[in-house]
Amino acid sequence: MMGRRRMATRRAFVALAAAGMVTSGARAAEPWEQVLAQQLEAEQKCTLTTTYNVHEFPLGDQMVLSGKVRCYDGREFDFSQKKNHLKFDIKACEPAVC
Repeated sequence: MMGRRRMATRRAFVALAAAGMVTSGARAAEPWEQVLAQQLEAEQKCTLTTTYNVHEFPLGDQMVLSGKVRCYDGREFDFSQKKNHLKFDIKACEPAVC
């Protein structure tokens, strides 16, 4: 009887550990990231893979959000949002030649 109990405990531990490994790599997207992903998909046909260089800073009495995104197909865009209820300003990242 003790062997079965030990085996059941071990199976439960292994199942929990496996579940933790599967979910630990995924992070929950912030609400603004979800909105940005929807806007990118609708306007640019871009499937968002990552955001980077994201900064939030005060401008007057509002917080401005800006950064860069990378699409599944390799394209990159700059984004900014001056007020959290407004659409994002999205511009393609293009190299500048001087």
